[in-house]
Amino acid sequence: MKKLASVLMTILALASGLAMPAVAMPTEDTLKAACSSAQSQLNRVEKSDAALRINRGRIYNETLELFYAMNARLASNQIAAAELASITADFDSELTHFREDYNDYDDDMTDLIEMKCDKKPTEFYQKLEDVRDQRLGLDNRIKRLSELMSEYQSSFKELKLDEK
Repeated sequence: MKKLASVLMTILALASGLAMPAVAMPTEDTLKAACSSAQSQLNRVEKSDAALRINRGRIYNETLELFYAMNARLASNQIAAAELASITADFDSELTHFREDYNDYDDDMTDLIEMKCDKKPTEFYQKLEDVRDQRLGLDNRIKRLSELMSEYQSSFKELKLDEK
C-alpha cells in the first residue's frame, strides 16, 4: 500500500509539475541526495506509461480502422461524408504525431533514468524539465485525439442516413 501511495504521489508530482510554472532549481546537493530515489520512481512511471501507451495505442488504431471502414461504407452507398473523411485524416495525422512524440518521450525518459545524476545533477534536473514538457505535449495530443473522436461521432449523427 505504501508503494502504491508513493507511485501515485510521484505521478501526481510529475503531472502537477507539468502544469505549474517553473520554480527555482533546487541546489546541487538537494538534487544529488534525491536523484537515485527520483530515478527509481521515474522507472516505475516509465513502466506504467508503457502499459498505458500500448493500451491507448491499440484503442486509437482500432478507432482509426473503424473510421476508415465507416467512410468506405458510406462512399460505397453513395453518401457524401466529406466532414468524416476530413476528421479521419486529422485523426490519422494526430495519431502519427502522438506515436512520434511518445517515442521521443520514452527515449528521453530512459536517458533520464540511466543518467549519472549524482555526477551531473544540473543536467539531470534540466532533462527532467524537458521530459515533463514532453509529457504535457503527449497529454495535449491525447486530448486532441479525444476531441476528434467526439467530432466524428457528432458529424456522423448529423448525416441524413434515413433519406436514402
